[in-house]
Amino acid sequence: MSSHRGDTKPLPGGVVLHQQERAPSPPSPGKPTSPAAHEHIRPWHSPRRPPRLASLSNAASSQQQQQLPMPSNTRGGHHDRGEHNGGHGYQQQHLWRHPQGRRADRSGFLRWTMAVVFTVLAILVLLGAVSVLLVVLVLQPRAPYLAVMSARLDTLEYDQQGVLDDAQLSLDVVAANVNAHAAVSFSEMELRLSFHNTVIAILRADPFVVPPKGTLPLGYVAPSSAVPLDGAGRAAMETALNRGVVPFRVDGQARTRFKVGGLVAVKYWTRLACEIRFFWPNGSALNFTCNSKARSRY
Repeated sequence: MSSHRGDTKPLPGGVVLHQQERAPSPPSPGKPTSPAAHEHIRPWHSPRRPPRLASLSNAASSQQQQQLPMPSNTRGGHHDRGEHNGGHGYQQQHLWRHPQGRRADRSGFLRWTMAVVFTVLAILVLLGAVSVLLVVLVLQPRAPYLAVMSARLDTLEYDQQGVLDDAQLSLDVVAANVNAHAAVSFSEMELRLSFHNTVIAILRADPFVVPPKGTLPLGYVAPSSAVPLDGAGRAAMETALNRGVVPFRVDGQARTRFKVGGLVAVKYWTRLACEIRFFWPNGSALNFTCNSKARSRY
């Protein structure tokens, strides 16, 4: 005799009906359910997967954007438009650029332009300096000069009152140009003859030009009369006459100018300073060397 699970219910005539246990059906929407029925109902789980974190973050960001205050306008038409198009207005605020950003762009462009200009100028200056250096090294310019080639004391008269009554000197001066590729112009030339710091004559010359590798002789006769000497000068003159050797000093300068390679102009002040001693009463000069020294004047 087989046994069946479930509840038995007697029927008339002694027949027992076995009722099998069935799963409870879900309640109908309109019918109320009893508490006993809920005991046999198992909880129903949805087959959906749990929501991802990205969707949660997107939902949170959308909620934050909805909570941001929208710019309000007191005028009627604009207020309604701002309410309906709040999201679009927020995006337009992010797309609008501040004027300070435009200024930064302009300042950056100006900086780049200035950097390019200064770089080009520096390159040009460097090329010019290199070219000048090459010209100087190739041509090797030399400074012109003045030189006293010969001198003679023609006349000398001195009285006991300390006055140089008469003195005459003859000088042969040469302006020399030692450059092989450039002519030199001389100007503002002046020579001073003196005895013991007392100037007795001044010699000058008009501007002139000396050709390359050339010289120009300049002959001077420098007379002087009635030149009073101070106490130290009188003592020096008396000592010189007693020894038979009278010294005179020659000082002067001239401005020279020439071009190196036909492009670079060079200016020099050539200066002359020397002492020439003469035998007296012979009047001839002792051996001497009197040349000028060139000094740059850029």
